Amino acid sequence: MRQLMLFFLGISWMVNQVNAQTTEIETPFFRASQKQPYHLSVGAVLFNDEGQIACHYFEEIFGLKDIYILMRETVENGETITATLHRGLLEEFGATAEPMTFLGSLSGFVKEPQLRFEKTTLYIVCKLKEWDINQRDVNDPEGQSMIKWKNPQELIALMQLQGQRFQREDADESEMIKRALSYIEN
Repeated sequence: MRQLMLFFLGISWMVNQVNAQTTEIETPFFRASQKQPYHLSVGAVLFNDEGQIACHYFEEIFGLKDIYILMRETVENGETITATLHRGLLEEFGATAEPMTFLGSLSGFVKEPQLRFEKTTLYIVCKLKEWDINQRDVNDPEGQSMIKWKNPQELIALMQLQGQRFQREDADESEMIKRALSYIEN
């Protein structure tokens, strides 16, 4: 646990150092581009008092069908990891939450025709404080999803199948849910 906290603090420090040097850059520093094919996001395993996990559900998005994803928000210039977390929870789910611990990261290679890039997402488990669906950002693609609250074991199974279907490591977020179980079950 101490090693995870030190790792998280180290990542936050590095992000803050880069942000301090790049706040004048117009192009988002952590968003993939042709010149920089790397992307950094912050993800959340958000759970409620009933032990259910919030996820986006899309019947179809970008030509893909039957998609379940956790909250994942791109780090913006000048923003800390926790600020990205709180902004993402509010914009994507309409939620406020208490961050509990850093869970680790997932990386995968996105093979979009117009841009191929490596995407890394840092995950944090969070306990829901408040949820107001009207606080979502409807201009964001995730703001168009259905929010579903799923039993962890059911969501783990759905994510594992999804990872196999799309053959993309980051399409299967089940490992992050497994790592969050001890916090959810307490």
